Amino acid sequence: MKRKIRSIFAAALSVMVLSGCGNKAPEPQVSPAATEYKWEFAMKNTGIDELKTECDQKGSVVSLEYDTPAYAVNDLLGLNETIHKKMSVYLPYNYDESQTYNVLYLLHGTEGDADGPMEDFWLVQWGSETLNVLDNMIKNGLCDPLIVVCPTYYSMVDGHELGDNEAKALAEKRSDSYIYTSEAEDGGEVDNSQNIWPVYFGQELRNNIIPTVESTYSTYARKDVSESNLVATRDHRAFAGLSRGSMTVARSGLTDNADIFAYFGNYSGIWQEFETFRTALTQDYKDYPIKFWYNGNGKMDFAKPNHDEFMDKVKAEMPDTFTDGENFAYVVLKDGAHIYKSWLVDLYNSLLVFYK
Repeated sequence: MKRKIRSIFAAALSVMVLSGCGNKAPEPQVSPAATEYKWEFAMKNTGIDELKTECDQKGSVVSLEYDTPAYAVNDLLGLNETIHKKMSVYLPYNYDESQTYNVLYLLHGTEGDADGPMEDFWLVQWGSETLNVLDNMIKNGLCDPLIVVCPTYYSMVDGHELGDNEAKALAEKRSDSYIYTSEAEDGGEVDNSQNIWPVYFGQELRNNIIPTVESTYSTYARKDVSESNLVATRDHRAFAGLSRGSMTVARSGLTDNADIFAYFGNYSGIWQEFETFRTALTQDYKDYPIKFWYNGNGKMDFAKPNHDEFMDKVKAEMPDTFTDGENFAYVVLKDGAHIYKSWLVDLYNSLLVFYK
C-alpha cells in the first residue's frame, strides 16, 4: 500500500502547534550554536557535485535476506507472525574478508506513490548518485571504506493491517503526541499508522538485522553477534535516516539502542518526545556516550521547525551530553528542502565525522 508523505509530517507539526496553547512557558536560554564547524561540511545541495561523477573504483550492491518477527503487528494485534525481508548492502571497492569495516545502517523515509521497495531507496532507486558519492569519498580518503546497510522499517503482514485505532492506542499507552493526531496542519489526509513503525523498528534492528549483517560480513564484530560483543563494538556502528527514517533513528536508535551505536544521523526532523529522549540518554544509557550526533535540515524544509525546536532543547537542557562543535552538529543547508539532494549532502557530512 502506498502512503502519502506530506500530510503525515504536517500532522506531526500540527501537534506541536496545538500543544503550545495555554500558558506560555518561559523561553529556554540557549547557548549560541557554532557558526563555523571545524569540519568542512557542505552547506548547499550543490556542495558535493564533484563527487557525483562516476568513480573508477566502484563498490557493489548486494541483497541480503533475513527472517524477523513482525514486532509491531504481533504486539498490537496479539499475533505471532514471522516475515521474510530483504535489505540492500553496499560493499566498498575491493571488499576483503581479511579486513574489518565500519557499518552504517541507513534508512529511507515515508513510502511515496513512485517508490519501489524502500530498502532500495538509497542504493538502487537513487543508486547512481549515492554510489558515486560513497565511491569517491572512499577513493579520495574523505572517509574510510565502510559497509552501508539499507533495510526498511516497514514490516507489514498481509491480512493484518495496522490503522488509526492501533496508532491511537499506542499513542495513549506511551503518552506520545507524535504517534496519533486527528487533524493534519495542511488539511490533507492523515495516516497515523505510519507513525507506528518508528516505535518498533529498534527490536528488529537489534535482534535480527544487525546479527544477520555482522555474521555475514567482515565488521569489527568479527562475526560474533552476541549482545555483549555488539555493545563492545559500538564505536564502529552508525545509524542514520531521513524524514520518518529520522524519526525512527531518534526512537529506535538514540532512545532504544544507544548501547550498540556510537554515531547517529538525523536528516529532516526528529518527532520524538524530548523528555523520553533525555531520560534515555542521561539515565538509561548514561554509560554509553554518543561519539557524534549529526543533524541536518534545509532552509526550505517543512521539517525544519520541528528540528529547530528539538535542537534548541538539546543545547539548553543536555549540555553534559552534547556539545555543539565537539560531538554534535546541526547543519542547515542554505538551499535545502525535503528532497533527496539535501539528504545526500547530509550523508556526505555525516561520513566526514563518523568513526573518527
